[in-house]
Amino acid sequence: MPQTTSTPHVVREFAGSEDGILLVIHAGAGNRGKHDSPERRAQAEQDLRRALEAGYTLLEQGAPAQDAVCAAIRVMEDAPEFNAGRGAALTSTGLAQMDACLMTDDGEVGAVAGVTTARNPIDAARAVKEQTKHVLFAVPDTAQLESWGVATCEPDYFITPDRQRSLAEAQADGDEWEKHGTIGAVARDAEGHIAAATSTGGITNQLPGRVGDTPLPGCGTYANGESAAVSCTGIGEAFIKATAARQVADRINYGGQDPADAAAAALDDVAAHHGEGGMIVIPAHGRGVLAFNSEMMNRGWRSPDGESVQS
Repeated sequence: MPQTTSTPHVVREFAGSEDGILLVIHAGAGNRGKHDSPERRAQAEQDLRRALEAGYTLLEQGAPAQDAVCAAIRVMEDAPEFNAGRGAALTSTGLAQMDACLMTDDGEVGAVAGVTTARNPIDAARAVKEQTKHVLFAVPDTAQLESWGVATCEPDYFITPDRQRSLAEAQADGDEWEKHGTIGAVARDAEGHIAAATSTGGITNQLPGRVGDTPLPGCGTYANGESAAVSCTGIGEAFIKATAARQVADRINYGGQDPADAAAAALDDVAAHHGEGGMIVIPAHGRGVLAFNSEMMNRGWRSPDGESVQS
């Protein structure tokens, strides 16, 4: 969809080289919020670097792309300042209900929605992909998760004082959209295969049972060996309406668009649905792309050419 004067400007950045191993991550997009501080940004940057180290080390060792994205996601799920795993946003009833998705370039995908006891929701998504004949499980209970070998914990583990404060403020101040850190990773391995993974706690004060774009293949997460691996972050309802992740891949594969142009066009469509956010893209062949139409996006990448982290 063409950009107009009313469409937010899309920031586009590039990562890595045309080929070779590459890891790109995001940890949420939106406004900085009234509780932003230099200390919070420094902590976010530190954890982004730890996530890059965890995933990129595997790529250097020759591991497949899906191993790298899951390793990076697990680090960020354990970091309480991001909206996934421990530190996930809380529903209107004060519970963390989390979604995650993993997709590889052969079209295989696994996802979970509404998990409350998976210590690392991305592990549950991978279990669905590798241990079942299904694609998406809604609200898998502890017994189901443990039967897949997924580590579990009590729901209180995910609740932090910061997220309780966010919930109280949202309920007192009119429930404005608050963005603080859906996480994602895309990677290309030494064999040229690509994969995408995304994990989130959703939106502060969301109604119990709400599902966003993250676990929906083609909306918040997508990978196709003929086009690209994509992970999105932002207002999930708009990304669903735009089928944003698949839209990027189709623009590349069928429209012949450059990945950066494809990402910008998809974000224009998100904006047309009254949404904002960002996405990271690694094409099967070409440089990685980091794009967003919001005030900021926590992001980073690493390749043999170097690395970058910004929050």
